[in-house]
Amino acid sequence: KNKKKTQEGEGLTSKEQAVSTTGDKGVSPAQVKKQTEAKSSQARTLGNGMVIEELAMGKPNGKKASPGTQVSVRYIGKLQKNGKIFDSNVGRAPFKFRLGAGQVIQGWDVGVNGMRVGEKRRLTIPPALGYGAKGARPQIPPNSWLVFDVEVVDVR
Repeated sequence: KNKKKTQEGEGLTSKEQAVSTTGDKGVSPAQVKKQTEAKSSQARTLGNGMVIEELAMGKPNGKKASPGTQVSVRYIGKLQKNGKIFDSNVGRAPFKFRLGAGQVIQGWDVGVNGMRVGEKRRLTIPPALGYGAKGARPQIPPNSWLVFDVEVVDVR
């Protein structure tokens, strides 16, 4: 019986083999893929619903963004609902702000904190930490979940 399973699984990818060896345990290829993706881009969900995904590590000895520091970032902002880009500074000068001083939406103060120069994160921000019930017309409708891909360029 084991030989038969081995022979059947020889032409399959490692993900498919993981599914075929689990037998009747009800694990779909999508679930295996989801688990693999979750490991490759470390994501953590905070109690307020915000999701922070690590996309690329910063310089190990790079300066770390902490409250009170001036942070320069490159970013792309999208609506989670349809993926429509509403703002981006790629190809322009980095955006600078003082971390923790309320100069940006709350989700940024939370999500950028602790990033090192060169680090990239994807921030999925709930309305309560973004533009809330009012939105930011015309680009951001009320109660919108926002997704920002952020890279720290400099910390002073």
